[in-house]
Amino acid sequence: MSKVRVGILIVLFMAPWFALMGFGSYYLWHEGWMRWAWIPMFLCIALSYFFAWRWTRGTGLLPPTETPTQNYWTARDKAAWEKVLAKAKSFERITSDQLADPKHYTDLALDLAVQVAIEYRPGGTTTATQAFDLLTLPEVMTCIELASSDLNEMVQKYVPGSHLLRIKDAKRAKQATAWYKTGQNVYWAGSAVINPVETAMRFFASRGILGNLFEKLQDNIILWFHTAFIHQLGHYLVELNSGRLKVGVKRYRELLNENKEPPALASKAPELLVGDETPTIRTGPKPIHLAVLGAVKAGKSSLVNALLGQQAATVDTLPIEHVGVRYNLTLPNGQPVTLLDTAGYGQDGPSEEEFAFAADASQEADLILLVTAANNPGRQVDVDLLDRLKAYFALRPHRKLPPVIAVVNQVDLLSPKAEWNPPYNWLTGMKPKEANIRECLVAVKEQLAGRVAEVVPTCARAGETFGIVEAMVPAVALNLDDARGAAVLKAFEAEGAADQYRRLGSQVVEGARKAWDILKQNWKK
Repeated sequence: MSKVRVGILIVLFMAPWFALMGFGSYYLWHEGWMRWAWIPMFLCIALSYFFAWRWTRGTGLLPPTETPTQNYWTARDKAAWEKVLAKAKSFERITSDQLADPKHYTDLALDLAVQVAIEYRPGGTTTATQAFDLLTLPEVMTCIELASSDLNEMVQKYVPGSHLLRIKDAKRAKQATAWYKTGQNVYWAGSAVINPVETAMRFFASRGILGNLFEKLQDNIILWFHTAFIHQLGHYLVELNSGRLKVGVKRYRELLNENKEPPALASKAPELLVGDETPTIRTGPKPIHLAVLGAVKAGKSSLVNALLGQQAATVDTLPIEHVGVRYNLTLPNGQPVTLLDTAGYGQDGPSEEEFAFAADASQEADLILLVTAANNPGRQVDVDLLDRLKAYFALRPHRKLPPVIAVVNQVDLLSPKAEWNPPYNWLTGMKPKEANIRECLVAVKEQLAGRVAEVVPTCARAGETFGIVEAMVPAVALNLDDARGAAVLKAFEAEGAADQYRRLGSQVVEGARKAWDILKQNWKK
């Protein structure tokens, strides 16, 4: 159908409505009812404007564009993300001309790339060229593809007709709007000559109220899209500079999906069972790796035995040289867990060799259980270990220290020692044992302040266990999200290191094969 025929159909469809509006207005004016008809209409318009003004003061009616902070982001990633948020908030209004100008987006993208890169290479990035100097072309293309894909999905979902509207159609619509405003001005000028008072009232309602309202709605929508562009691009610029896009688009999405919480796990009870064999990624979610650290005689092995529900000697184990022994556990809802029992360190604190083993275990872990004895008031060795681990990971900004749960073991040895008849309500109980457990936990929290996520009491004595199911397992479950974040970083690091040589090998093979094909074709000629 031609454009002329479409125009004829629109005119024919709208003609009866405009005719009714004209005849009705003339009748009201002729009978002298125009003033009385306009009073309730004006009140309705004013009321609608009031509600619309309340509802369009911000972009609350529009879907959110901000990507939540990822559970695997390091402190450096979060600092870069704050710059992205600041950049988005710096634009209070975007004009339609800016929205349609490609140069505005390229300039904005390059400036944002510099701001994010500064967080990863301070002092060495001042220009857009320097922001990309240390990045590979496939990484940059991966960033562009991911950001474009997310924006495309958002626009197609929330902008009606976006899949039909061409760029030139948008430009024509803008020109048509200008013509419409010109026609309106002519109409208001003619009406003012015939009936200036009523025309003034209608002009105020149309331009002063509805006009401002529609402009506000338009501004909100334009600003929403502009903000979405900054947030989506900024998110992947953080991933780009962190080195996580080396694996490519497909593998990037696969690694994130593999380390997400399975939907079925959210409603299950957090209990631990011994697994007969280690689940694989293909048959269930990825395992969460727990490392058990602590001083010698803090009760690490007895705690592991209590977790396993039986003596460790009867459980399938995997010795890890110089580090400890790994055990396989499984949550009843299918979440596999590996538990690494480390050798521990002396009462004078970890030696260089012992700290190296603890650091290796922490790098392999997604979550750390730091076991400390309840009847040992001095925990400076534990504080020193955690501070050294924090400094160790600070030198590796592409990784982060896994969440740490302080397990205050051997609470049965607290006064009164002769009494041990669990369960105990250590949160609000008034028995002497309960009060002493509570005071001990308060002391440990003060000693390890800012270094651990949770502090829980346990007794791992065979046949008289306490706090394993009541406190420690729920604490592990509450920190699984942060644990999965640490697992994501490990997966990206391992994949990136292995992927470099695999890709290089495949590229060499494909290049040689293509060169051979070209030689054969030239030989035939």
